[in-house]
Amino acid sequence: MFSADLGLWISLYLCDSTSMSYFPLPLDAYAEFKALFDRSYASGPSPLPTPNPTKSFWTHPGLSRDWPYDSNDPEGCKRINPYASEGSEGHLTSEADVVIIGGGITGVSVALELGRLVREEKTGPGLKVVILEARDFCSGATGRNGGHLTAAISHNYSSLAKLYSPEEVRRCFALEEHTTTAILSLIEKYGWADYVDLVEGGHCVLLFSEREAREAKEDWKKAIEAGVTTKDQVQWLTTEETKQEYGASYPMYRTGGHNLWPLKLVTRMFELARDGGSGNKQETETVEANSKDAIPLPAPNNLVGGMRKLFSNFLPSQQSNPTNQNTNTKTDSNNNQRPDAPDAYQLILHTHTAVHSVHPNEEDPSSFRWSVHTPRGNIKAKHIVYATNAYTSHLLPHLSGPDGIVPVRGQAVAIRAKVGYTDEGWKGEGDHKGLSRSGWSGNEGFEYWFPRPHPKSVHQHQPDHQKLDGDKDPNDGLKRPLIILGGARETLKDGGYGMYETDDSVLDPGASRGLRVFLGHVFPGEFPSMDGRDEGQSTDGVEVEWSGIMGFTKSGDPFVSPSDVQLLRRSFAHSYKGGTSQRRKWRRNKGTVHCCRLYGSWYAAGLWMRRSTGIAYLEGYLSS
Repeated sequence: MFSADLGLWISLYLCDSTSMSYFPLPLDAYAEFKALFDRSYASGPSPLPTPNPTKSFWTHPGLSRDWPYDSNDPEGCKRINPYASEGSEGHLTSEADVVIIGGGITGVSVALELGRLVREEKTGPGLKVVILEARDFCSGATGRNGGHLTAAISHNYSSLAKLYSPEEVRRCFALEEHTTTAILSLIEKYGWADYVDLVEGGHCVLLFSEREAREAKEDWKKAIEAGVTTKDQVQWLTTEETKQEYGASYPMYRTGGHNLWPLKLVTRMFELARDGGSGNKQETETVEANSKDAIPLPAPNNLVGGMRKLFSNFLPSQQSNPTNQNTNTKTDSNNNQRPDAPDAYQLILHTHTAVHSVHPNEEDPSSFRWSVHTPRGNIKAKHIVYATNAYTSHLLPHLSGPDGIVPVRGQAVAIRAKVGYTDEGWKGEGDHKGLSRSGWSGNEGFEYWFPRPHPKSVHQHQPDHQKLDGDKDPNDGLKRPLIILGGARETLKDGGYGMYETDDSVLDPGASRGLRVFLGHVFPGEFPSMDGRDEGQSTDGVEVEWSGIMGFTKSGDPFVSPSDVQLLRRSFAHSYKGGTSQRRKWRRNKGTVHCCRLYGSWYAAGLWMRRSTGIAYLEGYLSS
């Protein structure tokens, strides 16, 4: 049955596809990118994050028209990121039970779950946790990604089947669904949907080449046969059907999916971790209920149980001497008292506090095993979590190179559409079709985009640079949504697809051009053309452009593992030689991966699904 369906669909693809003779970006390039892991080498560990990164839409929304103009905050960064400079001045915490290095979704997720576990105990000593961030809060990949929340349905099934057993492949896809469900449950429980701009618009995948179309269909067929997915979870459209509904002359498939504002989500997660929340039991039951029919994960398979297993040795015992001695009130990172805060768990954030190195503590190893070195001073800690993603090898140099964590620079734009939403009455004429609320991807995951919901408040007294040509009043242009589009790394084939690039203060001209020409080619009439001179529009539609550093691994899996103390001692002695003998001591712990990915998996590197481009989303290393 499947073979006949596949042959018919491919035949329809070949007969009615009219845009295959030319495409503005390289196609079928992912295999070449993956091959670079076998023949490329790093010159050494990653440097620290650059101090002056490009400004993303998520962190500086005032650069676009989708933000109320404020002369006191023209770029919108103060309002959107209230913790940007939290704890960056004044006293630096000197001691902690746990130091989390990295203030993105991975680090905050760990802090959230540790807080949940400690507060559940209700008795016994507390726990003092410090998050250290080199730049602004959430200014790394978390604040630079595509904003998609979509579980993989069958994507890349064939490749995974070559690496893992059938049961492990099933667990990979079950984890996708479990992660998405857990995040959505958290948003629903605490009423964050409006704040984080959550949109349930589904997800569409355009197939730009015969090879991409055939592999997608084969993955789907094998996933159904393996019981990973069902036929009704994916809807396939021919080229003609896609053109009729969306205006693009390519075949596609669509599934469920969401998008949101990542920085806003992590801001709320941080506040929940710091201040606590009620109803943890109910929330856990909600997650378990929503995942009831999914393929089971390795036990324990719930949010609390999984994190308890992973972090059990972080939690203080009844006989331990906790670092946190607060009994009545808790202080924030500036030592300001916050009354009525739970005293069992203390969370402190220090931004603009880069970690230069971590060493075993020689002074008092029985109380604090580690000494964390920063320009502002040292912090003694009992445990360390490296939630450092692409920059992990700066502190753990044995993870440099293609067998470790490879930094890869990506690029994104916020570009204004020429049409509005069909569900708001935009009828369109000819090629000028309206937009759906769906998120999108294509070209083997190299490109990914979605239309932003309209801003909730209107612009008043907009400066001239925020007005669009043809606007009758400052708000006319807002009927045409802003699109968040990332990709075009494949235009850098001669430059290595952005591999080993760690500077997010610069933009690549080739990627910039690719991002500007892509949507106008795929959806004729719906987006500005490259020259920007059609329809009376004098610009290319791009309002914000930025770059960001992602963390890739050769297998596409995250590395989550307890550290080897002797290995760390050698690393701290700067014995990096570029070989693999040290790396072999860091083996992938599958149980740990499944337990730890609940909040950190889908965002930390900033694409729409865990395996869409082989990115390792959660790089969490534990020094216990």
